[in-house]
Amino acid sequence: MSTISDIKERVDIVSVVSEYVQLTKAGKNYRGLCPFHSEKHGSFFVFPDRQTWHCFGACGTGGDAFSFVMKKENVEFKEALRLLAERAGVTLEQISAPPTERDEEKERLLSAIDITAEFYRSLLLTSPSAAVAREYVARRKIPLEGEVGEAFRVGYSPAGWTTLRDLLLARGYTERELVEAGLLVQKEDGGTYDRFRDRLMFTVSDAGGRVVGFGARALGDLEPKYLNSPQSRIFDKGRILYGIHRARTSARRQDRIILVEGYTDVLQAHQHGWDNVVAPMGTSLTEHHASLLSRITKNIYLALDGDEAGQAAAMKTIRETTGRFRNAFGQRTVAELGPKGKQTFRSVLDADIRIIVLPAGRDPDEIISETPDNWARLVDSAVPYVDFYVDTLTKSADTSTARGKRELLAACEPVIAELEDAMDRSRFYSRLSRALKIPERDLLAELGRIDRRTPQLKTEPAAGASKPQRRPGTLAIEEYCLCLLLTTPCLRDRAGTLECETFESTENRQLYEAWQKDGDADRLRSSLDDPLAEHLDFLLSKPFPPGVPCDEETQKRALDECILRLQERQAKRHQFMMETTLERERLEQGLDAELATLDEAGVTSNERLHQIFLQRDHRGRDKRG
Repeated sequence: MSTISDIKERVDIVSVVSEYVQLTKAGKNYRGLCPFHSEKHGSFFVFPDRQTWHCFGACGTGGDAFSFVMKKENVEFKEALRLLAERAGVTLEQISAPPTERDEEKERLLSAIDITAEFYRSLLLTSPSAAVAREYVARRKIPLEGEVGEAFRVGYSPAGWTTLRDLLLARGYTERELVEAGLLVQKEDGGTYDRFRDRLMFTVSDAGGRVVGFGARALGDLEPKYLNSPQSRIFDKGRILYGIHRARTSARRQDRIILVEGYTDVLQAHQHGWDNVVAPMGTSLTEHHASLLSRITKNIYLALDGDEAGQAAAMKTIRETTGRFRNAFGQRTVAELGPKGKQTFRSVLDADIRIIVLPAGRDPDEIISETPDNWARLVDSAVPYVDFYVDTLTKSADTSTARGKRELLAACEPVIAELEDAMDRSRFYSRLSRALKIPERDLLAELGRIDRRTPQLKTEPAAGASKPQRRPGTLAIEEYCLCLLLTTPCLRDRAGTLECETFESTENRQLYEAWQKDGDADRLRSSLDDPLAEHLDFLLSKPFPPGVPCDEETQKRALDECILRLQERQAKRHQFMMETTLERERLEQGLDAELATLDEAGVTSNERLHQIFLQRDHRGRDKRG
């Protein structure tokens, strides 16, 4: 990871901008008065999911955390980098080395895996040997064609022991590379054979869409039934969620992501329009999974079986992941009145985790394909994880003894304590009182003893607890565009319509400005500060996509597509600006009309405003109610 990327990963743009601008929530974004020009109505927006900002007023400018600090502090990129590095706790002297031979080796491994994915896919679609696999695919209604089929690239690995090995060796790869990529298994005598044989192959991509490995299902009596690529420097099942490369954008748009258990669950969901569904790779949710999810949305839905095994798995997931989610999503500080009326502070998880309870014995893919409306209802009726946890525990726990009751309380209290509202917590305590058949006063006394053993209340909010980190995703299209320009001098004239402001990422904008002055990579590197030079080397190390010819015409088309997509993104920002401006004008016209009506009635100005906002608040409550 480059120094610039490391800083971006650690810095939350909402937190940075909030030090200069008073922001208010506007849907999933934030809004305030632009700090760069005078205005009465907020036209300045911050977008946490993209980690960018934009002024839709007189400025018409935008960018990321770097560009905001540069503009606000009136400093160059180097100084803004230093300021944000201090904030993020990154030492600028600790700069990663330029791309090494090991980086190039990694690219070869990824290229081999991508070729393998296409080989497996072509066999499933056309080979007579894949007839049994196609029958299974048809029975499970797994999509092979269309947008979903192209995105997931399900395939078939042949039964032969060396079919893939022979193919890739002929392409110039070595057995050592293919073993390291997880495609071959090395025998004790030094020989090798194909790892995956006679299996349905689920191609696994990382968040950026690069194929990094496979999940394989046996079609006959082969054991194990499911087999993943082995752990390696390019495949780590603790960091990967199946389907995340396609679900990320949809989940951000819907501000909700759904986790299921199996590959076919994900495929069926995406085939039916539920593009925000992913699955862990046969493992429990890890810190890395939580971190990945936290960059997308705070609303996490877990779809789990309704039978005893499914409920047990759900309880285990809740116990294991609450702490991990706290670390990834951050904590929100809540103030409340403690003993003797003294104000105290608690920190609660800054995320909404819900459980989708499935009918016993039914998998999501079956429900989605057979009764899509039922799946939609199950998602809409998902219960908060606290409700699920407490209800399930009170039904299954042994409360016939005093010890059993204490153990139940000790297990429930940390989960209930995550509730922000004191009334909600009181509701659960009343429910526990009835379930345990003990007076609520005695229950609260026992909870007090638990609290003294493990303090939950603090007199001051934890430092940084109210500022959860939201890390930015990669701006792949910008990087690819720059990569083409930097490596292909003949494309220079085709970039005439590309403006600097089109780049949202400051480091990409800075490089493009420098490239406009001198397109030679070596001279360009010598003119840049170390962090930007490091970013330049990172871009130069990115290869042209595997399997795509590197001829001049293909590169021209690729650049034209990049420029078009960047300009479309810019046009969407301008459209949002126009819509925001029109909405603001409508609100102002409505406010003026209401003021005029009250003025005629002889109401004072303060009373007029008070009445207007009361009326609007009541209308809002009526709509919500």
